[in-house]
Amino acid sequence: MYFKPSRKQVLHFLKTIMLFIAFGCAIAPAYCQQGDEEKMNYNLAKQYLSEGKEDAAVKILEELSEKHFQQKYYDMLMTLYSENKSVKKQEKLIKKAIKLSDGKYNYIIDLGDFYTNNSQQSKGIKQYDNVISSLKANNSEVIQTANCFVSHRNYDYAVKTYLQARKLFRNPTAYTYELSYIYQTLGRNDEIIKEYINLLDANPELLNQAEVNINNLMNADKDDNLYRTAHDYVLEKTKKNPNNRQYSQLYYWLLLQKNNFAEAFIQAKAIDKRFYADENRYVSDFAYCSQNAGQYKYAVEAYDYILKHNKDEQTLNQAMQNRLSCLYNQYISQPQPTSKQTEYLDNEYKKAFSTLGYTLQSVPIMKQYAELQAYHLDRPQQAVDLLDSIIQMRNVPKQIQAECKTERADIFLMNGDVWEASLTYSQVSKDMKNEVIGSVAKFRNAMLSYYTGDFDWAYSQFNTLRASTTKLIANDAMEYSLLIKENVDPDSSYIGLKLYAQADFALYRHNYKQATEYLDSIEKMFYYHPLFDEILYKRAQIAIKLEQYSVADSLLEDIITKYPNDLMADDALMLLAWLNEEKKSDRKKAEYYYEKLILDYPSSLYVPQARKKYNEYEKNEH
Repeated sequence: MYFKPSRKQVLHFLKTIMLFIAFGCAIAPAYCQQGDEEKMNYNLAKQYLSEGKEDAAVKILEELSEKHFQQKYYDMLMTLYSENKSVKKQEKLIKKAIKLSDGKYNYIIDLGDFYTNNSQQSKGIKQYDNVISSLKANNSEVIQTANCFVSHRNYDYAVKTYLQARKLFRNPTAYTYELSYIYQTLGRNDEIIKEYINLLDANPELLNQAEVNINNLMNADKDDNLYRTAHDYVLEKTKKNPNNRQYSQLYYWLLLQKNNFAEAFIQAKAIDKRFYADENRYVSDFAYCSQNAGQYKYAVEAYDYILKHNKDEQTLNQAMQNRLSCLYNQYISQPQPTSKQTEYLDNEYKKAFSTLGYTLQSVPIMKQYAELQAYHLDRPQQAVDLLDSIIQMRNVPKQIQAECKTERADIFLMNGDVWEASLTYSQVSKDMKNEVIGSVAKFRNAMLSYYTGDFDWAYSQFNTLRASTTKLIANDAMEYSLLIKENVDPDSSYIGLKLYAQADFALYRHNYKQATEYLDSIEKMFYYHPLFDEILYKRAQIAIKLEQYSVADSLLEDIITKYPNDLMADDALMLLAWLNEEKKSDRKKAEYYYEKLILDYPSSLYVPQARKKYNEYEKNEH
């Protein structure tokens, strides 16, 4: 049933509306005029301030604040009163703000600061305590209040805010993350760790979150004090509570953060024995972490442990393959492996294949073994045959086929079969033109042309590849295109560059003696050649391969001294930094070279990497 108003009620309603409209039209001009006047006066106050007429500005702002209190008037007056040391006016303004805002916490904190800054410490503390005591169980209000204390650099009361909120919410682990950041500002590292230990005691499932938060805090800690505190505190808790899984796991994680692989391995084994029986869950995690970090020695030990203590066939097969990958990477990282090491690795692959067979699952180690045969065992044909067997496998992914074909072409090139190598590279680059492996094959085909002295063709290919989406290929392509462009002989021939390319090819084939002979011949043939800085750099690379680090250091220094404006100057600085950091353990000198590269060659492609390294050094020093 619908309500139907009478005619009298309708007329009364329309009359009311008309009166309201008439009243609004009457007051609107006055209201707008008032708003415009207030805005004009505010702008005038700002103008007076810009002209240094502070007293005139204060007068206007006081009048505006009296008529219509606003935060912007308050902020400006507080600043001016403070500058003019108008203490009584400042106190009066704050109290007025508290009254008008019905006791809003930020104004009460302002009053506390006022008393504290004017030698009335007890009165200031009373105001801060009032804020804490009046706090409500409202998450938004809690965070805003704590943030207000933080913005005033009153960190102790920001802590009290969160601790009071815990009582209000009856949650002893609330605001752990927020408190930990304040404790870090206060340098109270022990409190940070206690917070996260309490969090784990109440919520063991939050271990990963705790690790992420602690890691963020440690990254901001330049002196590593937090790590040392965490390490000692968690170790003590682990010893006293051996059956607490979270403590043991957190301690293991902390060890890995500082690459303490020896102790982390011991801890991983202890966790598995106590909590995961025969699963080897943490030893497996340790093996993967070590492998990814390039700590192959520890990774191999971990995989050996798994192979000895696990019974699951799939786990054992994977561990066997991963162990071989670590052995291989460890082997190729050496400048000149011994024949004994080569023979050992050869036998390890044979033993693995006798167990795993030559299947789709064992393709990764088959590819590695092909490389070992081709480049270290002098069995190029057996390597090619092995790669062909992968290519012909049923259901093998197209990407893996392309990788094997590219590797196959590399072996042909290494052994001087230029035609077959070029044909295979071309096929892969055509079939996989939209994939990274297609760009790789195209780049290597361009390198083949460079090695064989077809510089015009190589140059055109390198120029095309400079636009590659793969940064590494684009950078390498640019380097070689510039090398060809800037190293033409004085008579516009390529005699010097051909010899240099042959030296480059000899180095690619690990024939260091022949590479050196080609470099010598250039220096004998020319009194001067623009390739001389590249020759020094190439000699330095050979010296590093032969572990002659002092020789390499001297050669690279020659580039910086003699050819500071040539192509290889920034390359030389980057290699010098790496050499001193990794091979000579001279971190101070490495830092010097990174800084020099950043300052002297700001447009170098190495600058982002150098800056990252330099900042790491600076962080560690402070």
